Amino acid sequence: MVFENFFNKFSFDILPTLPINVSFKGVFLLFLFVFLPSYIVYAKQSLQRKMIYLFDVLDFFLFYICIFVKIEDFLFDRGHLTVFAKTLYIILLLGAILDVEDKKSFPYRKKSFFKKYIQHPIESFFSHILYLIFKILPVNVASFVGGKLGRMLGHTQRWYNKLMDANLNIAFPRKKALEKEKIKKDVWEMMGRYVSEPAHFKHIYRNYEKYLTLENDDILEELKGKPFMVFISHCGSVGLVAIPFALHKIDGTIIYKFPSNNLTNKLVIKSFGDGIGKLKFLPNVSNGTKDAMRILSSGGVVLAVPDQKFKTGIDTKFFGAKVKSPVGVAKLAGHFNCPILPVQIIREKGVKHRIVFHKPFMPFKSKDKEMDAIKTTQKINDVIEGWIKENPSQWFWVHDRWNIKASLKKGKGDKNATKNNK
Repeated sequence: MVFENFFNKFSFDILPTLPINVSFKGVFLLFLFVFLPSYIVYAKQSLQRKMIYLFDVLDFFLFYICIFVKIEDFLFDRGHLTVFAKTLYIILLLGAILDVEDKKSFPYRKKSFFKKYIQHPIESFFSHILYLIFKILPVNVASFVGGKLGRMLGHTQRWYNKLMDANLNIAFPRKKALEKEKIKKDVWEMMGRYVSEPAHFKHIYRNYEKYLTLENDDILEELKGKPFMVFISHCGSVGLVAIPFALHKIDGTIIYKFPSNNLTNKLVIKSFGDGIGKLKFLPNVSNGTKDAMRILSSGGVVLAVPDQKFKTGIDTKFFGAKVKSPVGVAKLAGHFNCPILPVQIIREKGVKHRIVFHKPFMPFKSKDKEMDAIKTTQKINDVIEGWIKENPSQWFWVHDRWNIKASLKKGKGDKNATKNNK
């Protein structure tokens, strides 16, 4: 049959290709009873993507047994298992194509056919599987395993290690090579823990006294009921910032970077504390500023993470080198004349964190609004820089904060990259 020849010729298996019994009737029934109902449910009922994937897998599993094999053959025949694995991939592929909810909410970025229909569905599949594995493990074990995996896999990331070397040379030119190497190893472990812990954020929230130390969080009570801005940095498990806001019953909206792979969006917002309290999420796409203004005008709270590379930002300094910085926090705070609250997240040991609420400050105010925005943004950069200097191994040095990636790819080296940023 055509489908049998296709699967045998274009095999995506890890297992050896074995004789596969796939008929046109089987594929047609699979489409009729699995893909079509899934599309209708997803499009009309607006269920979350994870639910449609779950329905797809369960439906396919049941109909596959009914159409192709007996249950005992399915469990002990590797050939049938290879068909199952292949079809799971096709389910994810169709999930990407029929991703109605995200297409309506967020415009697709321009992607190649390979990324949109092959790379991204595969990445999403394994990301969700990894999330489920970490969720099954106890929180301390998940964090430990994630950290060890991060250290181990970090050695294989030659490009990111090169970028980290260049970033560390800009930020800490006087540090010795051994110190920088230790920072890199600790960063990979921290990133591994960062990936593994969001699956347990709800557990940490329910037992926050065991895992969190809150400092000066009474500031939240003083600001409660008023509009204010909050900024954090990519240190520790960023999503834990949602817990003190939930404890003080303050609703917040966090502005986050919408992922290039939209199929992983749900996992991204989980890493920022989705499901804790009434935290909402606002992707930094079109109309984001208008939405943030609407939230602040109604007395709400907007949180931002302004420590990443920003292509269209304003010129500022970070560790003495030129960077483009997002001006949103400064302009929004200036427009509403509301305070800006710095919140520092520090990993202490394992899963345990300390969250420090620093004294809020007002945005600069004068007749020159553009200069006020620059000064306020520079102050935010200076605060985050101070946090990083306190705990250099807890920041995401894999960010292209100084926009030197292009220089590194051209082989100009660290000296040229540093020179261009002075």
